[in-house]
Amino acid sequence: MKSALLKKTNLFKKTLAVMVAGMVALPASAVWTVKEGKLLDPNGNPFIFRGATVDGTLDPEKTLQAIKDIAAAGANAVQVEINADLYESDAMVTGEQLRAIIDTCKASKVVCVLEPNDVAGYPDFAGAGIPAVSGLFWSWPGIREAIAGQQDYIMLGFGNQALAPMPTHEYIARIQTYLRDYSQWPLNSFVVMIDGNSWSQDQEKSMLELAKQTTTNGTYLPYLIYSVDMFDAYLSPESVRDYIAGFAEAGLPLVIGGFAPTAYYHPNNTAPRPAVVYDLPEDSVMHYAEQYGVGYFGWSWSGNTNPALDLVTSYDAGALTSWGNLLFNGVNGIKATAKPASIFNSSSSSVSSSSSSSSSASNNPPSAVVTAKVEYRGCGSVSGVASPEGSTDPDGDTLTYDWELSSNFSSSVYKSTGPSLRFGMEAVRLYTVKLIVSDGKGGTATASTSLNHFYSDYCVSSSSSSSSAIIRSSSSSIRPSSSSVSSSSIRPSSISSSSRSSSSAIAAGNCSYVINSQWGNGFTAAIRIKNTSAQPINGWNVNWQYSDGSKVTGLWNASLTGSNPYNAKNLGWNATIQPGQTVEFGFQGSKSATTASVPVVTGSICK
Repeated sequence: MKSALLKKTNLFKKTLAVMVAGMVALPASAVWTVKEGKLLDPNGNPFIFRGATVDGTLDPEKTLQAIKDIAAAGANAVQVEINADLYESDAMVTGEQLRAIIDTCKASKVVCVLEPNDVAGYPDFAGAGIPAVSGLFWSWPGIREAIAGQQDYIMLGFGNQALAPMPTHEYIARIQTYLRDYSQWPLNSFVVMIDGNSWSQDQEKSMLELAKQTTTNGTYLPYLIYSVDMFDAYLSPESVRDYIAGFAEAGLPLVIGGFAPTAYYHPNNTAPRPAVVYDLPEDSVMHYAEQYGVGYFGWSWSGNTNPALDLVTSYDAGALTSWGNLLFNGVNGIKATAKPASIFNSSSSSVSSSSSSSSSASNNPPSAVVTAKVEYRGCGSVSGVASPEGSTDPDGDTLTYDWELSSNFSSSVYKSTGPSLRFGMEAVRLYTVKLIVSDGKGGTATASTSLNHFYSDYCVSSSSSSSSAIIRSSSSSIRPSSSSVSSSSIRPSSISSSSRSSSSAIAAGNCSYVINSQWGNGFTAAIRIKNTSAQPINGWNVNWQYSDGSKVTGLWNASLTGSNPYNAKNLGWNATIQPGQTVEFGFQGSKSATTASVPVVTGSICK
């Protein structure tokens, strides 16, 4: 094992001087940039990754079609794993293959992250490529020509799960050393995505510490984004939230580089597997990624040894698995949240007509301001109120307002349109309010803020006490800022534990059964529960039964019991449904009929 490692090290030293001399000169500054924790595209517009990973090392012949299929499913980005092993040149991706990947990404209008897959588990795994060579790879003859001038459309991954577990100080020292190569070579014209410690899962938060230090010295900040994998190191929604929030609070750019319903282990990872196969909170990853403006890539399209990781079966875009259906069609999934990079809008308009371009250029986008506050009215009645007051348009265009409301205890997103938003609040819940302002001519701006409160089932003496926060931005990836009522805003004498809410209103919902997709003898469906009452729904369970022999074969976002009739009840994190809010859980099933049946959904909350 040591001799193999020594052989690779010696080869790296011998070829380094030769390679530097033959590099293609690229621009000295990145076309994409990172500013204040946000990734900005070449037009200066914020961009949030919403995509899937294709492991191009499994079946290279199917990689190009996979990119097209992922784009057609609504993604704005694709992460492509490639073989960059300079020591096994027969297996290494060629310049021609790499150029075809880049051209396919551009034609499909998706941003591509190109990531070496053979650099994994270094230095524990003797067969892993030296991470420093990943920088050398991009300047290899044929490879350098393929990426030259493509800074608008691709980013360079540092390496899939590059480093094995190691102390934080060693991880930081290694990454900083490797990054000096990127900053000194012409490769500094590309944005680089690095992976976390410990097979990228970063349990020790070493990457977070590195990111904070990097922010301080500013050496690589404009060209660097951080990628974490969330597999069996993140078993609860709380662990997912805490890690993502750590980066958001520090104003650092984070991407969930890999996640799935079950753990993925790189072939180089020969460590003992856990005795228990964990059901991972993949829906929570999507929820908190959307809440905090963090990108994500679902692992992975197809071809995995463990089929539970496949988004589609046998590379067939028409055969979404339950995991694929959630990633692409879920409430916080790709179709609902992905926004294309504006560089593709620019390129499409430039090839159309000059009049179209001039018309677009003459319109100035609006600015968004969201003002939100907590209102206490009477016993136990707490509401959040949001207003777009202060939002303006430089051209004097009439503005329209769309709202999105989410919380840290549900994966659902409540959407509304109008000049204001009002919603019921529960204690110890973090609510994120997002405002989208449109001028009717293609110009949009967004702003967001967060609200919470810590009082429940008490009476407040004053008719109204509020806390407000204002955020101005034209970015859809604004990091939520905490805005809550401090304990000093309510006097102890104004709270009476004996005065409880006397409301007799019963929480009720509209329960609907929806077919998402169907094929041959299978289907995917969802049950949606919308709170149509003025009171929160705290805990729910629903029932349904098939009369045509259909069966449920897999279910997510709820706990399932029974076998026709079926019963599904809430999980801990989605038990509460606020007034006007919708909670959804999904499932996959088998059927014998040509058309999937739509049974009646019943339950105590279904009215």
